[in-house]
Amino acid sequence: MSLAALIAILLGLSLTAYAIFAGADFGAGILDLFAGSRDADRTAIAATIGPVWEANHVWLIFSITILFSAFPAAFSALGTKLLAPLTVALLAIVLRSVALGLRASPGTTARARAMLSKLFGVASLIAPFLFGAVAGGLATVSSSRHLGAPLGPHVHWTGAFALVIGALAAALCAQLAASFVALRMVRSGEGRLAERFRLRGLQSGACVLLLSFAGPAVAAAAAPAVWHRLIGPALPIVIVGIGAAAMSLLAARRRRYLLARGASLLTGASVLGGWFVIQAPHLIGTRLTVHTAAATHPALVSMAIAGGIVLLLVLPAMYLLFAIFARPELEVIE
Repeated sequence: MSLAALIAILLGLSLTAYAIFAGADFGAGILDLFAGSRDADRTAIAATIGPVWEANHVWLIFSITILFSAFPAAFSALGTKLLAPLTVALLAIVLRSVALGLRASPGTTARARAMLSKLFGVASLIAPFLFGAVAGGLATVSSSRHLGAPLGPHVHWTGAFALVIGALAAALCAQLAASFVALRMVRSGEGRLAERFRLRGLQSGACVLLLSFAGPAVAAAAAPAVWHRLIGPALPIVIVGIGAAAMSLLAARRRRYLLARGASLLTGASVLGGWFVIQAPHLIGTRLTVHTAAATHPALVSMAIAGGIVLLLVLPAMYLLFAIFARPELEVIE
């Protein structure tokens, strides 16, 4: 296996970590959006995910750094062809952080808190939807035979398949967050709150399962090349993903909270894994592959060394962060 392929695998693992853990962050905002006037729900969400949610964006920064350093041609093409959706998604990430910080500031009026809550929730919904739509658009052009321009073809991130994947990403984020919060509430002895978030998990999980079937169906009609990849090399991962989505629903229905969370995480990892198989070995379009878009060998060596050092520093720190904030019992005031 070449060095470029190894770095591409590292990029894939980083994106998977971001999709799962930051996905739960986005899902927390989506749940917050539908919490209405229930402050207890917002307290539970903040206590479960709040202490660590912004830390998860380190995986996005890590992924961008790998792409920029190891695959500069692909980074340039993505920035050119997908400037609009990626810019809006990044702005949404910034706005949700600003809204969350201002909402918690002392002296904020009730009206301002309500407006900031809506901004936080809407931005949390927009970001994963656009990331999912971009992924669907990239899968469409990377699996087709159309060569396109030297820097990659036009990416139809507003196509039918891309929009379905965007909706799947948003629903999966909500399910991840619901599974995290429900499990935390059970461990804290807050049965009523756990039940509410279990229902949110069932609702979002049903959407995930439905969209998991809708995605291949839409691909068969609107993106045949993606469909052939889904029923070909990606089929085992697709089966695992759909099975995990069904398992998470069954576990939530039976109040097996730990199993529901694990199955939700596996669903998210399977969605990313299936996308990687559809893309491989392309990064954007059919001309820019892992090898044709790779930087020089010295640059790849430097990136591999730097990536290893970063993982040695970040992984223990992230584990410690999650371990510390997972211990305290939550006190929720109804």
